[in-house]
Amino acid sequence: MLTISTMPIRTRTPSTRETSNLVSHILRLRALGRHLEVRCIGDSADVLASAMTASWSRCLSNGGGDCGPSDALHLDAHLDDPGRLAHQLMRTTQEITRTLIAGQAGRLLMLHAGAVSHPETGASLVYVAPGGTGKTTLSRLLGQRFGYLTDETVGIADDGAIHPYPKPLSVRRPDAPHLKDELSPDGLGLLPAPIAPQVARIIVLDRDPELGTSVETEELSVMDALFAVVEQTSSLSWLDRPLHRLADLLEASGPVLRVRYAEASEIEDYLSALLAGRS
Repeated sequence: MLTISTMPIRTRTPSTRETSNLVSHILRLRALGRHLEVRCIGDSADVLASAMTASWSRCLSNGGGDCGPSDALHLDAHLDDPGRLAHQLMRTTQEITRTLIAGQAGRLLMLHAGAVSHPETGASLVYVAPGGTGKTTLSRLLGQRFGYLTDETVGIADDGAIHPYPKPLSVRRPDAPHLKDELSPDGLGLLPAPIAPQVARIIVLDRDPELGTSVETEELSVMDALFAVVEQTSSLSWLDRPLHRLADLLEASGPVLRVRYAEASEIEDYLSALLAGRS
């Protein structure tokens, strides 16, 4: 006969210090019109949480309490080896962007673009372009004069209001092109976004290293602008009457310009004047 002996199971209650550490490893962000909780986990979670707190300074939520909003999005970021910190920060930035875009699908018109805003009027310049065409460099330059909104994704409501996404600027390393450093806009001295930024002007960037110091501009028709911009949208099909909504925005903020240039420094003054004229 088999006799099974039962013994009480003892469970260990986490210490106050452990609970405090767990809470400190959760970053609560407010960006692109959504709340997002990022839980840093792994053997070096404290290192990751500290670095993200610094780089994501503009997006940290001021909400109190131990829990975020009930509709908050959630994401885990894992780090065991501190030597992989830069890689994980870059990857986490990409995952945060994807999560926020998915969370606003069907709600906001989202453009793959950078944007800055006049600090007094909120009039905003949106510069649309694919990756690797200088949006981050341009944001870093223009952000010294105007409020920094984003270098990656512009979320626009029905009335043209922009939901800022002042993420860290992803700056490619000269010695390692595959790796980007996530730099805080506060650390770079960029101006904060105004309270109510609105789309004032949209331009399409076309970087051509062969142009040298020349800058070429072309005024686009609404149809040509629609074809140029639609390729740089996210979750457009989720919106109600998506092409009509995009066309209405382009017409209201037009004329849309295509700007061909070699280096961001060559168009900094031109774009600053363009925005100042619409403020």
